[in-house]
Amino acid sequence: MLASNDALEARLRHVETKPALDLDAVDAAIQRIRRPDVVREQIGDALLYAQRVEAEVGGLSIETLLPHSTDDYVGRFLTVWVPDEQGHGEAQARLARSLGLQPYEPRPEDAVPLHNRAAGFLARLLPRVKGMIEMTYHTIGAINERLALEAYRRMAAILEHSGEHEMAKVLMVPMRNDEAAHLSYYRTYARQLRPTLAAWQLAIVRALIVHTYAPVGAGERPDKAPLGRALLQLESDPDNPGIATSVQSIAEELLADGAALRPFVHQSLRKCVALARAPAAA
Repeated sequence: MLASNDALEARLRHVETKPALDLDAVDAAIQRIRRPDVVREQIGDALLYAQRVEAEVGGLSIETLLPHSTDDYVGRFLTVWVPDEQGHGEAQARLARSLGLQPYEPRPEDAVPLHNRAAGFLARLLPRVKGMIEMTYHTIGAINERLALEAYRRMAAILEHSGEHEMAKVLMVPMRNDEAAHLSYYRTYARQLRPTLAAWQLAIVRALIVHTYAPVGAGERPDKAPLGRALLQLESDPDNPGIATSVQSIAEELLADGAALRPFVHQSLRKCVALARAPAAA
């Protein structure tokens, strides 16, 4: 893992010193929502999808995928990131319940994904594989955070337009700021790690991401339609989601020096939208 890196240290210090989401302020804002029916109609699907993702990711057992110590960069980041994600999930669950929606409840018995176990096992055995896993993890992390950041930006804009200024200010804007800090860490780590990889290692990472990418929380087919419904609420043109362009640019920056890659993000998001529109998803 990277060590004594000034650029990464600066990004990580920002993550470690930023304020946490204020759940008391969120509760107070929920009590003052003017038109909960309108909020539910406008962002209900997006809220439920985001809440489930935030509630799930804190339990992915990253220590299984990416072995680390408590005081290296990965360990220090996770010390903040896990509570951030759990706080986001809890705040959105409270908002969802106030709107008459049923939020996702994490299940402690859920197993660590098999591919995480396999990757972690290989990382412990093979140093070159470990570098590839680190690059994959931090690139996907950057992609996911860019997706979340943009979703919260758009949800905030919808709330503002509906006159729910307080809800946007105390929930969506702080979550967006958290995701921006997380993104900065992931992106910087991947940038600093990339020169340490051989060309063949980077080529494998690039091919793996381009050919297997699924949006966070939508890896399984049953989870794709819920993301599609969120995009139908957040995108003016769901068939050509603008959010895909900003997400794709992160991958192209980190994996291809800014050169165009196959539009794998657009393809994946369009599939989610198509499934959301299918009669079986109604």
